Amino acid sequence: MTIVAFLFIAASVFLHAGWNFISKKSNPSLAFYTVMAFAGGAPWIYFAITSGIDAAALPGKFWILFAASIFFEVIYMVGLAYGYKLGDMSMVYPLGRAFPVLFVTIVTLIFGLGKIPSACALTGMVIVAVGCIILPMTRFRDFSFKTYCSKVMLFIMVISCGTTGYTVVDSISMKILKGMPAQSDIHRSLFFVTLMQFGLTLALLLIVLCKKQWREELKICAFKDYQGYLAGFFSAVAYILVLLAMNHVTNVSYVQVFRQMSLPIGVFAGIFILKEPCTLTKIVGLIMIVTGLIMNAF
Repeated sequence: MTIVAFLFIAASVFLHAGWNFISKKSNPSLAFYTVMAFAGGAPWIYFAITSGIDAAALPGKFWILFAASIFFEVIYMVGLAYGYKLGDMSMVYPLGRAFPVLFVTIVTLIFGLGKIPSACALTGMVIVAVGCIILPMTRFRDFSFKTYCSKVMLFIMVISCGTTGYTVVDSISMKILKGMPAQSDIHRSLFFVTLMQFGLTLALLLIVLCKKQWREELKICAFKDYQGYLAGFFSAVAYILVLLAMNHVTNVSYVQVFRQMSLPIGVFAGIFILKEPCTLTKIVGLIMIVTGLIMNAF
């Protein structure tokens, strides 16, 4: 991983933790995420149009990947909405970010996507995942299957599957876009993000319109509560930085691991802003995460 990729991801993690915090504090619903998706794409329309990319010239494979990414994004949003409604940020956020570390690595290894990570990097990924699992516990003795058998854990797994899916699919899509004429890598990323955000907006809108309660929530989120717009902007910029970082790594799993730097930020936000308890398990979990990240750098 290059220093450029590291700096891109470092900036993105603050924004990622920020929009998750806004989401948890506001109204974690599909209506909220519909507004958020729209806000994530709207600021970049001009740049997408002037990117120099001919959408009609994109191969059919790209559009298949696009549809798959939207599918995984919807899964991710559904998991996030219900996960935050049922659980605390200090549990949903770290676990929802931990499991994809292993999932993405397994998928990339099975399908041969990119360079095989070193033994040290793989070990670091495992340590990061274990640290994220330990972090939300109250006491070490809470580690049992019963602790994780709940509706919250179900939606955390939904979040993880969605994250894994769109991370892998988007990395392949970006490789296709990289072969297309464009003004710059930034324009390619903005074109892709705009396309994805409006595709996600349409998909979520079709779901939200199916239920009266969700339609009422959408009116509130769109015209009375503007937190969704701020969260959407943060989310889009964060993912633009991640997409740019993908151009500077040999394996997308490296990106997925370093994005876990947002976990300490999320935990500290929970402790100091949401007044959640600071436990020994959280401290140990954070130490393991940092250790895993350092190992992954070699």
